Amino acid sequence: MKPKFKSKMYKKMIVGLTVLTVVATSFATELKFSDVPSNYWAKDTIAWGVDQNIIQGYQDNTFKPDQNVTEAEFITMFINAFEGVQETTNTYWASGYYEFAKKHNWAVNGYNDKKAASTKINRTRVAEIVTGAVGVNYSGEDAIRYMLTQGLAEGRGSTPSVSGFQGSSLLKRSEAVQFIKNLIDKGVTDVKDRPTTPSDPSDIPALPGDETPASGEVILKELKKADASPDVARAIGYMPQDKASEKYVKEFLNNVNFKGGSVTVVVPKNIPSGYKVSLSGVDGTAYSHKVTGGETFTFKVDDAFSISMFVGTTAKQSTTISSKGEVIWGAKHS
Repeated sequence: MKPKFKSKMYKKMIVGLTVLTVVATSFATELKFSDVPSNYWAKDTIAWGVDQNIIQGYQDNTFKPDQNVTEAEFITMFINAFEGVQETTNTYWASGYYEFAKKHNWAVNGYNDKKAASTKINRTRVAEIVTGAVGVNYSGEDAIRYMLTQGLAEGRGSTPSVSGFQGSSLLKRSEAVQFIKNLIDKGVTDVKDRPTTPSDPSDIPALPGDETPASGEVILKELKKADASPDVARAIGYMPQDKASEKYVKEFLNNVNFKGGSVTVVVPKNIPSGYKVSLSGVDGTAYSHKVTGGETFTFKVDDAFSISMFVGTTAKQSTTISSKGEVIWGAKHS
């Protein structure tokens, strides 16, 4: 069910965002940062964010609009826009914000994990957090589709699309403020609990790109094993869920692009420690190639190709992508 957005003024219980601020830059009628030109796409959004005390500039009169944002920094900005956070005895600066996120069951990774909290966050992860905060439980491309169809994001392309959203790209400071402003402009006045069970993807309206892909382009769609094309080899049942490799495979799928009968894949750089990654089908055979992060492959797909992940000799993931764009997971996943 879609959440109902209220039109009343949102709460302004603001807590200063110290991690992103060296010294607060004052806001006046005409906001001026040396690195935000008058024709910068987010100039007005940045001015709005500073005026609302959601984010500030730096002591050297810069804003650093293209600087990437960590998960902890984003949830701090996000929560500050709607709610106040009670002080905590924990010495970690973001602990109160993570307590708030945990209370609402949001999809954050940094609760009790400072390394994850300080990791730069990508746009798909932002979509998962934001959709949870408006009362639905979607992940990956479903979270992106929900954001786009509800007008909570526009993506980076000329028309809203999952590929144009560029979910694997890291979030910038200017984009973080824009995501928050989008919610305010849509009348979102408070945050909600994320449901404990996944929401139904069929409730999300179709995007134009889902129905009419460009010539030669294939849209990836996850299928259950029983529903996949008969030319895709698949085992019966699923391997146990493995969250570390699951997250990596999802990022890999965000970097798969079919066009003109060929597919280009970019192997994400952040391979989890202790894991090996291999691809099969990239040379027209079923031979498995061990790959390293950052490699790019372009090849023809006759039937399907797959990504596998191992710890030692134990398979943790084996996900197949058919030439029709069918994604068949080999392991249980969220």
